[in-house]
Formats: sequence, structure tokens, C-alpha cells
Amino acid sequence: MGPGSGSGPVLRPPRRGASRTVHARFSVRETPGVTVGAPGRLPYGVEGTARRTAQRALGEAGRGYLGGHVELRAPRGLAPRVLRRATDRAVALAVAATLHGAPPATRIRLRPRT
Repeated sequence: MGPGSGSGPVLRPPRRGASRTVHARFSVRETPGVTVGAPGRLPYGVEGTARRTAQRALGEAGRGYLGGHVELRAPRGLAPRVLRRATDRAVALAVAATLHGAPPATRIRLRPRT
């Protein structure tokens, strides 16, 4: 029996790089202030970095009077500096994309340690 014909679940190989990616999605709100949400606990310092980056990006775009919500997913177990830099890039790109009318989600892949 082949897959899909009642032989049980089809097991897929694990996705490579999925756990080493920072995902950011930004949605604009009319009220000032930026909130950050995540499906689980974020590593220490990442939430504050995301909030400050979104506020800075809105201000630089001349939209400092707006606010929004950042939905963020970040891997655990990496160096804090690497996560903060990747979060900064991902959130800035997500805010810029949202303001320009592009899809509001971005993914930043982290380089493996060598």
C-alpha cells in the first residue's frame, strides 16, 4: 500500500533551517504604541528589541503617530546578539513592507555557526 491509501501517516523529513529563522509580521493600528506577541515565550531581550525597532521604523517613515502589533517567532538557544540583530532586521523589513502595501510578513534566516 502506498501513502494516502490507509497505510498510516506519511512522515516527512524535518525541514532544514526552520528552527534558525526569525519570523516577523506587522499590522498597523491607528492608536499609537506597539505591542509584541508570540506563540510562546521569547528569548530575553527580543521583545523589547522588536518594539523599539517597530517604533523607530514608523518614525523614520514619517508615521510615528501610528502604532501596530508585531507577531514574532524566534528560535531559542542562540546567542542573544545574533537574535537581537535578526529581530531588528526582520521587524524593520516587516514594518516597511506593510507601509508600502507588500505582504506584511518577513523571515530572516540565521547563519549556522562555523
